[in-house]
Amino acid sequence: MEKKERFEQLLRKENKRINLISRRSFNSTLPFLWSLSELILQSLEPFTSLVDIGSGAGFPGLAIKILAPEKRVVLVEPRKKKVDFLRRARSSLGLEGLEIVEGDFLLFHKKYCQARIDYLVSMGVKKKEGFIREDCGNIVRGYCFVTGEDEVGRLLNHRKVKKYNTEVRKVPGRDLLYLLIIRKPWEKS
Repeated sequence: MEKKERFEQLLRKENKRINLISRRSFNSTLPFLWSLSELILQSLEPFTSLVDIGSGAGFPGLAIKILAPEKRVVLVEPRKKKVDFLRRARSSLGLEGLEIVEGDFLLFHKKYCQARIDYLVSMGVKKKEGFIREDCGNIVRGYCFVTGEDEVGRLLNHRKVKKYNTEVRKVPGRDLLYLLIIRKPWEKS
């Protein structure tokens, strides 16, 4: 059985115990989360590493690791139950090179400030300006945010972001959701 299928089985089982993905819309949300992870992977290529802040059920970070096992992926999640799930998934799927940090962006920032990571990705975290403001230079290529129209506008007006190369894409199948890719000035889109 493929890792993707095994991950989905584990998600279904664990979702009954821990609220990872809305139980009411699980069957329609899961395919969307896979396609969103694939869109992010394609949009950022070529790259070698990324950090997913607020990983939750493992989307997009863990999914990207399954789709592209050669990538270095760091998952950052503050909720212990979800971290335990991510660790079980890593172990069950044998995902080497998948790092999991129990904590928030500030803990990641402190632990990984000397590490060079290509992209920071975040889907569920609000107020993403802090990621850009607190960047100590270890996010070398840029950021990828899945967010709504208001936050896109706010981020595009951030003084640092105005110096960067940006790309806004509408997320297929979701009217109010956008993919905002912010590439540092030396990166081409």
